[in-house]
This record gives sequence, C-alpha cells and structure tokens, in this order.
Amino acid sequence: MSKQSPYKMTLCPMTYVLDILGDKWTFLIIRDMLFKCNCRYQHFMDSDEGIATNILADRLKKLAHHGIVEQQKDPTNGRKKIYTLTRKGLDLTPAVLHLIKWSGNYDGDSLISEDIMQKLNNHFDDCVEFVINHYLQEKKT
Repeated sequence: MSKQSPYKMTLCPMTYVLDILGDKWTFLIIRDMLFKCNCRYQHFMDSDEGIATNILADRLKKLAHHGIVEQQKDPTNGRKKIYTLTRKGLDLTPAVLHLIKWSGNYDGDSLISEDIMQKLNNHFDDCVEFVINHYLQEKKT
C-alpha cells in the first residue's frame, strides 16, 4: 500500500508546499540553481553544505517529478545530465528571496550584506526580476 501524502488528506496549501519543498536540501538545490547557476550533479555535490549523493539524487528526482526542474542529457557527456529550473521552479524565486530577507532580518550571523538587505526591503520586485533574468541569461550560455 502506498503512503498517502498529507496534502491529499487535508488539501492544505502549506502541506502541498512542504510535501515538495519541506526539507533543507531541496531549497538549497533551488538556491544553488538560482544564484550559482548550478546545473550539473557535481556542482551540487561541491556545495558548502556537503549534501550526500543519495540525498541529492532523491531531491533532484523529486523536483523533476513535480515539474520544478527538468533534466536533459549533457551535450558534452551523454552519460551525465544537466538540470534546469522550469517556469514552475522559477516561480519560487519570490519565496526564496523572502526567506533570504527573513533570514537577514533575524539571523545575527547572516552573511547578507546591508546593501542586499536594503534592495530586498525597498525594491523586492526588482530583485525578483533581476534574479530570474540573470538565471535565464546564464542558462543560455
């Protein structure tokens, strides 16, 4: 018998989000795609947080299953894959930036510069647009 998602039992929007994104590694993968333009498995493995290979494989598979990332064969090595954010994945940009902003406001050890915090506080929509456009531009190269 397959395990039923808590979302399917309650239809709560937050449960839907948490079913897909509700662990540390998933948001860090999305962060690395958005801000570091990581698209290859090894790029994610090299992240400072030190994700285990089995967890990375599981999260990328889950993100692909939910249409947040897509995977394609790497043109330079057909045995490897390239991962890119879909429109659905890019639509998480405001949520990611809000979480970064929240962290900057409440984490005294945050590495977020005052300049970035000021931009997030005063020009949030411009920041979202900038991050998405930067990602799309980098994705082309």
